Amino acid sequence: MTKTKVKKISEKERNTLYERIWEIDLDDKRPGTWWWWFWIFFIENKDNQSKPQQLMILWSTKNDSKIKCNNLNLKLDNEIKVQKNKSTFNGAVATWYFDGKKMHENHILENCDITLNKKPYALVSESKNKTLFCEKNNKFVVQINKGKTEFVFNSEIETNNEFVTPTLTQNNYLKGTFSHKVLRMPRLDFKGIIKNQEKEQNIRGTAYFQQVVVNSPLFPWYWGIFHFGNGSIVSYFNPHIGTAMLKDNLTKTLLSNGNISLKKGIYFFDKKAKKLHLFKNIKIKKQTNQKNQPVFKISGENKDTKISFTVDCYANAFWKFEKKFLGIVKMRLKYNEYPAQITQFNLQDKQGKTLAALKDLGTGIGNAEHSWGLLA
Repeated sequence: MTKTKVKKISEKERNTLYERIWEIDLDDKRPGTWWWWFWIFFIENKDNQSKPQQLMILWSTKNDSKIKCNNLNLKLDNEIKVQKNKSTFNGAVATWYFDGKKMHENHILENCDITLNKKPYALVSESKNKTLFCEKNNKFVVQINKGKTEFVFNSEIETNNEFVTPTLTQNNYLKGTFSHKVLRMPRLDFKGIIKNQEKEQNIRGTAYFQQVVVNSPLFPWYWGIFHFGNGSIVSYFNPHIGTAMLKDNLTKTLLSNGNISLKKGIYFFDKKAKKLHLFKNIKIKKQTNQKNQPVFKISGENKDTKISFTVDCYANAFWKFEKKFLGIVKMRLKYNEYPAQITQFNLQDKQGKTLAALKDLGTGIGNAEHSWGLLA
């Protein structure tokens, strides 16, 4: 089915997915395996609702002894200690923060020890800038201390709303040689504070969370997640191989074609109609706006409907990863995250009737990603 009702899951299934957030399965551990816990918060901007403040935080570890991220040389001990109710490992914590005017890249970027607790549920970094992700009183709490500034986000867990139910996606490639798992929560409402010695700011907005395990090389990708004012969600994903892998590795020229999609898709949750629309036949075109930021034109269709929307980016956070493969070949992956807004949206049936437009959905805010290179 290309259009279906949102799938309901039982309370037991939901609780099982929540528990997986706080676990590391050593059966996933292979050379190069990467684990990460990723939050992005879209902080309401009362002066300009289409361009919210944004903050991203990532806790991560990788089964590599050495890898460079921006200007930080990460030296990882690769020892993961798994006990009944606790796992400990060496990894990294990273954040960027767009304050509404300026992007603060490398807001936090630290090599640190990380503890993952099951009772009580918590992820804690033993870093210079203390960070915490935990579950408390049916809320997810994220706390970030950066110098004299503290960020606190309290995200509501809506257990009775199947529209934002957590999902787990697992994919295997080359008969199981490579795989990845993604546990995601596509939309959560939050309230919180940003405080320092000068002032305390009450904040609110929406958030996205994912926990990822990757047992394969990181290939180039396009990705985006966007929340609309009426509660709807649209997301797209397109990892690919080809000429985009060569940029900054074997050549400095990125050709405009020659890439083969490993996977491509759009999902659109229509909150008003309580329908899920899925598209596998999609196209992504990249342009540039007046601020020299990307504009992504996304389109797709299935047997019943066609979708098109425009992602207009207004800021940029940049990550550069480097490592030596087999201790000899230097590999690079460049990864960009763009705070962005939806400036055009149209869903229509094959007869041309509009089923949903931006005026129906409300303001569309979110984040887009684009990467190139290769990291094994």
